Amino acid sequence: MTANRTLRSLDTQLDALTEAGVTRIFSEKISTCATRPPELERAVALVRELRASGVAVTLVVHEHKRLGRGLELAALAEQLKAADVGLEFLTGDLQGSHDPSGIVFTVLAALSGMEREYIRDRTLEGHEAARRRGKNIGGAAVARTEPQPA
Repeated sequence: MTANRTLRSLDTQLDALTEAGVTRIFSEKISTCATRPPELERAVALVRELRASGVAVTLVVHEHKRLGRGLELAALAEQLKAADVGLEFLTGDLQGSHDPSGIVFTVLAALSGMEREYIRDRTLEGHEAARRRGKNIGGAAVARTEPQPA
């Protein structure tokens, strides 16, 4: 069930990018917790190479969370800005084209990093509360037993 949900989510993103006229799409199924996913590295290398050859380039992303959050997103945006590469998000809080040096972009990027931490903390708190009530979270339950005297 999780795999199907992931596929549908990726399909939605791919459809939106295609509809937006994106000519080269990089995709991967990896957590955005990974600092710099391999396909993102390839995409950034390509846009820099194209820009260095004189072609106007815009990196179009479905949602800012696909690039990273917080400082990671702000750092990547600054690198793109330095290379004179445009940045556009199709959906989400940062929808539209952006100047990464702008204050609005910086604040929203920082808030998205805080959002990740907030969600993580709330999830861990919920799991702990469920465990205290005897519910299993995730895989098989593990019970601690004392060794029996021989």
